[in-house]
Amino acid sequence: MSDDDQLEDIDTIEVAPETADDPFAFKPGDAPRPGGFADLRMRIISGLALAVMALVFFYLGGIWTSGMLAVGGALIMWEYRGLITGQYGVNNISLLVMAAGAIGAALVGQIFGLVWAMIPLGLAVVALVAARKKSWLWLALGVVYFGLPVAALAHYRGDTTAGLLLVYWLILLVVATDIGGYFVGRTVGGPKLWPAISPGKTWSGTLGGWGLAAIVGLGFGLFAPGWALWPTVTTSLLLALAAQIGDLGESWLKRRKGVKDSSALIPGHGGILDRLDGLVAAVNIYVLTLVF
Repeated sequence: MSDDDQLEDIDTIEVAPETADDPFAFKPGDAPRPGGFADLRMRIISGLALAVMALVFFYLGGIWTSGMLAVGGALIMWEYRGLITGQYGVNNISLLVMAAGAIGAALVGQIFGLVWAMIPLGLAVVALVAARKKSWLWLALGVVYFGLPVAALAHYRGDTTAGLLLVYWLILLVVATDIGGYFVGRTVGGPKLWPAISPGKTWSGTLGGWGLAAIVGLGFGLFAPGWALWPTVTTSLLLALAAQIGDLGESWLKRRKGVKDSSALIPGHGGILDRLDGLVAAVNIYVLTLVF
């Protein structure tokens, strides 16, 4: 099968029967959540729980950080593979390979650094390519796209206090982008950003997300030791844009699959990937800005 065929596979994948009995799998045709602020309470509760857990585990550092990233990375690989193949079971060699790549990236990234963390990710990609199973190209791309942020966050947190500030900045600017987009979009409304991909997103929400992310950048630029003001603000805007593109990208993937959420792990939020799609994209772009 050619690479082009692989990329077109996603249009023809059917949801496997096993998902019908899986309480954590998505269900095609799920009704959309109510509009307005009807879903706000559950979003706040779930969002706060995730944010507090992440901030605490990153603060603790060491095995707490790498362990959280390893578990989160493995769950993201599980959700992503489920989206691509329609199968959410755990007894599958490709899932084990992808999860092992994410876990290895978290552990190696924190101890030895980002460059060395590419080894477990590379081995996972090689294994998927060598197996040449259905949708192998999509799965291999997912290992790189989702594995790199896992390794990067583990590596950055290993850099004592400066690394903790960097990680908190990345997390908070993405959270600010999401919050600004949600509240401004729901309050102001207006023209849709890309209704064919994500009907709920508006241009006003996009601008609101940029504005709140810029405020986060302003705060870190003013008060974080050694941080330059305007480079921090402009980079925050760039990463806010990346986070929104990552969100749209996952929305595109789910829409082509005919599902609402990547899974049902988080009440009111769907799956872990539904909450972290923006952070994944932002960290990827941040790493690329350092490389290039």
